Amino acid sequence: MTDRELITKLSGLLVTLAEIDGPAPASHIYLAFGSIGAYYYVTGVAERAGWVKTTPETVSLTPAGKAKAKEIEAVMVGSGA
Repeated sequence: MTDRELITKLSGLLVTLAEIDGPAPASHIYLAFGSIGAYYYVTGVAERAGWVKTTPETVSLTPAGKAKAKEIEAVMVGSGA
C-alpha cells in the first residue's frame, strides 16, 4: 500500500466513524477497504496513533480520533472536496 493509499483510507475511516458516531462493524470496514489485510494495516496505524479502538467485531473512534476527523473534514471543506 502506498503512502497516498494509506492516507486516503485513514481519512475515510476517521471521517466515516465520526459520521456514524459509534462503533462500526469491522466487517463493513474491511469490505470497504477491499481486503482484510488492508483493514488490519490501516486500523493498526490508526490504533497506534491513538485514533481508534478495535475489537474483533468493531472499530470506534477515540476522542483523539474525533479531533483528527474534524481536522480532516475542515481541510476537505476548505479545499472544495
